[in-house]
Amino acid sequence: MAKYTCPFCSGFAHVSGGIPNHSEWLLLSAVEHDSLPEMVSSDALYKNTSKLYKCIYCDALAIFWSKTQEAPTWYAPRRESGA
Repeated sequence: MAKYTCPFCSGFAHVSGGIPNHSEWLLLSAVEHDSLPEMVSSDALYKNTSKLYKCIYCDALAIFWSKTQEAPTWYAPRRESGA
């Protein structure tokens, strides 16, 4: 199972797995959505999405914004202050 190490907690995000992959979210902008034909195959839709994965420990997000991106862009989880 392929995974990327989280830069915030040294946990990891799985980027492969079963189908459907329970660790994968698909992102599609409103502009991209509106440019799709009314009827679109699931394969074509999947190919037009960016992929999001979540660290299994700290919930940081790893996003592959393009198909050619070799490593994800990581986003730190927001934590509530202990006030």
